Amino acid sequence: MILISTPSTKIILLLLASVGQAIWNPILPGFNPDPAIVRHDRDYFIACSSFEYYPGIPIYHSNDLGTWTLYSHAATRPEQLQLYGVPTTAGAWAPSLAYFEGKYWLSAMTRWTYDPVAKVWPRVWFISSTDMVHWSDPTWAEPWGIDPELFNDPVTGKTYLNLMAPNNNIDKIWGIYGCELSLQSGKCIGPYVSTWNGTLPGTTGRPEGPKTTYKDGYYYMIIAEGGTDEQHRVTVSRSKHPLGPYQAGPHNPLLFNGQWGFSNLTVQSTGHATLIETADGEWYASYLARRNVNGSSPLGRETFLAKVEWVDGWPSINHDGEPVLLSDQVPPVLEGQRQVPEPWVDDFSRPTLRPEWYQLRTPYTKNYEILNDGLFLHPNVFNLDDRDVPAALLKKQTSLNMSFSAELLGFKGELGPRNKVGISAYLSEFQHQDIGLGGCINATGMCLYAETRMNNTVDHWQTPLNSTEDIESGLTLHIRATPLAYQLGYTLQGEEKPTYVKEVSSKWQAFAPSDWLVFTGNMFALFATGEGQPWPYTAPTVGFARVKETYFEEDIADYDRW
Repeated sequence: MILISTPSTKIILLLLASVGQAIWNPILPGFNPDPAIVRHDRDYFIACSSFEYYPGIPIYHSNDLGTWTLYSHAATRPEQLQLYGVPTTAGAWAPSLAYFEGKYWLSAMTRWTYDPVAKVWPRVWFISSTDMVHWSDPTWAEPWGIDPELFNDPVTGKTYLNLMAPNNNIDKIWGIYGCELSLQSGKCIGPYVSTWNGTLPGTTGRPEGPKTTYKDGYYYMIIAEGGTDEQHRVTVSRSKHPLGPYQAGPHNPLLFNGQWGFSNLTVQSTGHATLIETADGEWYASYLARRNVNGSSPLGRETFLAKVEWVDGWPSINHDGEPVLLSDQVPPVLEGQRQVPEPWVDDFSRPTLRPEWYQLRTPYTKNYEILNDGLFLHPNVFNLDDRDVPAALLKKQTSLNMSFSAELLGFKGELGPRNKVGISAYLSEFQHQDIGLGGCINATGMCLYAETRMNNTVDHWQTPLNSTEDIESGLTLHIRATPLAYQLGYTLQGEEKPTYVKEVSSKWQAFAPSDWLVFTGNMFALFATGEGQPWPYTAPTVGFARVKETYFEEDIADYDRW
């Protein structure tokens, strides 16, 4: 029995003292990549990357490793995370978590651009908290790179920074580097050295995501290699000193689903693992993976869990790299089927926004407010195509088989030709599938419209409404997400079944256009926009009365065959 304080409840009595229920992968479904896990007493926390979304770095909590809830966000103030004009997949990457000196410590990095001329390198920072809710302003580290880790040596009490970094600013050969670090200044106070460059030859390996564990006199360094797509894998080395030299494990890779064929197993891109010891002396690893659906993964990289055994002084994940199958329960195997979640409803009756909602990039102004049990948007000139902060709230898609429905608030007046309010299946500024209400194109009055985007090609549909009357409540917009497609539809007041007017293959919500990257997954958005012009002062006030997500059985097989 333990007591834990959360942001929304002062005291919750918890009786789950150990792993006590069936655990199914993914444990954090939807866009939750780069999971870093830490335990303090019998509380487990996982922090994930957030990229261009704000607030940054979501933190999840569990007492049994199977049931996870969103607990807080680490970066909630502009002083902590400045995301102004960043492209998709820039922003906050690859956190690490640790607990020492009576505090939780989170290290991460911010990437602002991919500009090859400006050479704006990712910058590393770390913050601390006593309660996993209120976090300090960042201390910026002197080394630059990605995927930083703060490791506090339990033997000496010294703190080290490990990260993926280039050897210098000329050759730019990436590897794992580290130094003893001052927590006060962020500067190295000892030699900055190359520690381990992984198991793959030359520049193909891209060793990243170092996570260090001390056990039985050895420092074990877990890294990811092979890039973040099909070649992604988990490898291990060990040393008698935190800064090496490190000896590679005899059975690498520890985890690599790609070795059975990239178009074979559903679970792919297994990497970025962190080892954790439970309060009862058992070992597990959190890691990221994709669920491929007909060759693509619209939910992006999700958080998985695997059992770890120690054999001859080395960790063994998933029985020395056996394939990860969705049909396999994470040990210990307990009774309990995979459950279909209950519907998720937000009627905006709380005084503040629920923590599941995000904005794109760090907001300059207040783009929404909650009044009289409704969400009112304050539209601006930006839309979902722009690398800025549109008046939009977004929530992670967490199932491959679900619906997202949003009822519009009624309003008096008429929307002009550049005024839109709607919902979207959103991947990036390049790929989002929208349905909404706006001024008709090449006609008078207001229209329901839908737009689908496929590799920068936009297909538009619209149908007129009666523009002589105000919009009454009850107009509901729908996105029906299935493993292979997204459908866009609507219901008018009194209708029960949606009318679907557009469909797009889910593969378009999984890939970036040529020369761009996408490390995120699909989100569902509520938005309103002036489409490049200020929202007219005479235009109606728009928003949403209610959002409902309904989940259905996924039935995703172990093999990607559709």
